[in-house]
Amino acid sequence: MMEEQKNKGVVNHFEAGSNCQVFNGPVSGCVFAMPGANVTQHTGEQPLSREEDELTNLLKPMFFGSEEEAKAFLQSVQRMKPTQITARVNQLIGEKKLSELSSHRDLWKVLHDCGIYTPTESNWNQQVK
Repeated sequence: MMEEQKNKGVVNHFEAGSNCQVFNGPVSGCVFAMPGANVTQHTGEQPLSREEDELTNLLKPMFFGSEEEAKAFLQSVQRMKPTQITARVNQLIGEKKLSELSSHRDLWKVLHDCGIYTPTESNWNQQVK
């Protein structure tokens, strides 16, 4: 056990003119680059398609003009069941991120027309409070 603890850690080996580090143990969430290198990190989030970009523009006014909130909502509801979508809408209304005035017909129509929410407007209105 004591030997195992000794092996975990960073041991730096420096010699004149060298630039070397040895890592003993698990390393995650790090970026290793040589001095002068350009490093770009990506979140893994895919860019929006043209259709998604147009939907975001339609949703933006409903989210008090916030493009970020509209994008996040659109991406989150893509694969949700209808009851999950309406629950998310209710949550966002409660958090004051989504306009209550826009949360009925306006939002239902955008989501229904693009096939994200397929049940009727009547069903939507029963679920969205």
